[in-house]
Amino acid sequence: MTHRFFGKRARVLAYGVVAFALAQPVGAEPVNEPLTRRRAIALALAQSPRIDSVAAGELVARAHVGQARAARGPSITAAIATGPSLRATLVPGTGAASTENIYGDVGLDDLSIVIGGRFEIAQPLYTFGKIAEREQAAKHELRARGSETEMARAELALRVAEIYESLLFARAAQAFFEETQHWVTQMLDDTRQEVQTGSSTAQDVARLEAALAGIRLGLHQASAGKRQAEAGLRAYLVLPQSEPLAVAGDGVEPLPIEAGDEHALVVLALARRPELRALREGNAAYEALARAEAAGDWPDFFALAFASAAYTPGRDVADSRYVQDPLNGFYPGVLFGARWQLTWGMASERAAEQRASAKQLSALEEFARSGIPAEVTRAYEDVQRAKADLVEAGRGMSSAKAWLVGAEADAAVGIGPSSDIADAARAYVELRVASFDAAFRHNVALAALARATGTLGDPNSSTYPGKEESDASPR
Repeated sequence: MTHRFFGKRARVLAYGVVAFALAQPVGAEPVNEPLTRRRAIALALAQSPRIDSVAAGELVARAHVGQARAARGPSITAAIATGPSLRATLVPGTGAASTENIYGDVGLDDLSIVIGGRFEIAQPLYTFGKIAEREQAAKHELRARGSETEMARAELALRVAEIYESLLFARAAQAFFEETQHWVTQMLDDTRQEVQTGSSTAQDVARLEAALAGIRLGLHQASAGKRQAEAGLRAYLVLPQSEPLAVAGDGVEPLPIEAGDEHALVVLALARRPELRALREGNAAYEALARAEAAGDWPDFFALAFASAAYTPGRDVADSRYVQDPLNGFYPGVLFGARWQLTWGMASERAAEQRASAKQLSALEEFARSGIPAEVTRAYEDVQRAKADLVEAGRGMSSAKAWLVGAEADAAVGIGPSSDIADAARAYVELRVASFDAAFRHNVALAALARATGTLGDPNSSTYPGKEESDASPR
């Protein structure tokens, strides 16, 4: 009887099992007060390793920005070495010729040790955008990574909202089925006694037994759903399994929130969705990289300062400006130059590759802009449908309750069949579970609407969960 109402919730309640793969209950913040919707989402966003994993991409992008900025500064090269060298003495009065021939006989007495090194500083002056465009690309990447983190936060918030509403739904259904089971059990006992007196039949007993079996099926599903949802919340909030979980509220009730104007919600979504920002910034990053690659066909202008020095004991210093001894002396210099590397179209092809990637993201952004309004409409219509279902379920429950009261009264005085009681009870149970389901769908649709408009998880958002009572009693 109630099986089909819980079948649709099975996937949502199963998030509690999947969540264990996303978080480990280590070092969690204890929940010392009843969890409201807003607090559950805030705790999950603050403690989730999943968010930390995605946010690490921002650190990578920030490092790329630092690397691009570092390329603007000078590059410094220093080398120090030592090795064998020949002693050499200048001819007195010449300063140019050695008294020994380098190709003559060399003995051990002619050898010495040279200690020397070279020091260079190269400063880029102008690179036609190779450095500046890469820095711009890194900044766009950083903003795109930040938007990806916002996307992960919104997805996590939606999962927590679904599990939270599932827990309220399962708790309300469990309490209702337990109460109904007690009532039907008593009625079944009375009917069995009436069979002995002839006022009821064996068919009446069978009808009530079937109804009781359906109620117990619903109770089993509600109990399992409650445990699954509690496990899911503990996993997303990074709580140990032994941690008591007190959730605010007495059951699943529709949040007193109006969805608002659909057109205004679409405008809000197009302005706030992090997916659009991520695609837009990614597109800009690839365009900047394309310009940097295209600049490879142009030279790099630079300034170079260098100095080389060496010292060899037993080797005279040559002071001539025309002859330099690399093994003994000090020689500084400053140069301005240009480095031009021609790759026969390689730079333009690399630029074309980056532009193709930018075009891909631009097409995805256009697709997202056309799909986001449909996503908003879907969530908006889900809210409206759930509201209408709640109204109809309420009306139906009133009628079913009146039917049940009348059927009981008629059966008590012997003017009505007892089968009417079972039929009325079945109708009331189905409508009551339908009202739980409608309230659940209403609240989840509000969370999906907040996700679609880019406001889920925002403390200032009024879409979901709205204003909550902070002093709600736990169950």
